[in-house]
Amino acid sequence: MLLTILNTLCRRQQRRSQRINLVSLSWIPQPQLAATVDRILDTPTLDHRQLQWDRPEVPTAAGLLQARGAHIVSIKPRGEHFASADPHARQIYALSRFGLTLPHGRRKGFWTKLLRGRMRGVAVKAHYLAGKTLLLGAYYDDCNNYYHFWADVMADLWFSRQAGLDLTQVSQFLLPYSGCRWQQDILQRCGIALTKVVPLSQSSHLQCAELVLPLRAKGSYRTPVWLNRALRELSDFQPARNAQRRLYIARLDANKRKLQNEAQIIALLQQHQFEIISCSALSVIEQQQLFSQAAVVIAPHGAALTNLLWCAPGTRILEFVPEGHHNPGFRDLATLGKLDYAVLQSGKVSPQSEELWLDLQPLQRYLQQL
Repeated sequence: MLLTILNTLCRRQQRRSQRINLVSLSWIPQPQLAATVDRILDTPTLDHRQLQWDRPEVPTAAGLLQARGAHIVSIKPRGEHFASADPHARQIYALSRFGLTLPHGRRKGFWTKLLRGRMRGVAVKAHYLAGKTLLLGAYYDDCNNYYHFWADVMADLWFSRQAGLDLTQVSQFLLPYSGCRWQQDILQRCGIALTKVVPLSQSSHLQCAELVLPLRAKGSYRTPVWLNRALRELSDFQPARNAQRRLYIARLDANKRKLQNEAQIIALLQQHQFEIISCSALSVIEQQQLFSQAAVVIAPHGAALTNLLWCAPGTRILEFVPEGHHNPGFRDLATLGKLDYAVLQSGKVSPQSEELWLDLQPLQRYLQQL
């Protein structure tokens, strides 16, 4: 309901430029930052099939919601949830000081879950955060996903700055954070002091003197049209001058979506002068520089393809997309970066197996045309 009101106010805001104040809430619309990659782009695959991407409806409001005395409640995923093994993963609910659910992301139904007993582990007494708190990301439950850390967490930082928030006045940044090295590197490159970081897993119940919520399209199904530009600008990215390298981004050390015949794929690619890369062994800046030096990138679907952000226009991209996967996130990054994008679908070895198998014949034809 609140989001419906904000959408209406957002449309009115296009005719008048002033802050909208509600009880204990302020809404600063940013309609110029609401646009997403909305086209339904069906992509022909190299094996002559058609891959249809999903484009679910998302809220159209974009802006900063400021709430005085707001509460943040976080609970651990449980059961078969994909992030249940991550000790830092949290499902986040934002509430106004009067108990109104605030539309910060994908989690809804706080009071229903409370009545069902899902909030039993939440502290009754809140840990108080003085000053101004900026909530970043908190859309995706897993806090160790490279794509969502860039596209949800760090893009929120750029969005907030564009919306007029003075980041020097922010007392703490509240975000999904495990403290791993690459997260520290990204935060420091984007100007956030680690001493100001408050992990969402630190407390199950927080109350903020002033909470700032960046509201916009998040996740990977609707990509903001400004995402590539924003993250390059935010991280002070300096591209390489020459883009000549051929890269294969291997998943040999991955826990899921493993390719059973990856050894044969690698042998074939090495015949065509491809370097075999494991991004997990590289620092953030090394990944940025590596992809900016690429003329061709071939990779199975995975978070390492977030680095398409750094590729030069015209770079050729071939993504191995698992059958049944219709998330257009990396397709959108390629579109925004003006990359030459292609798809080859990989199928399951068997209905019971999680391992994937890739047909080498279409790959061979693609390589011969390089």
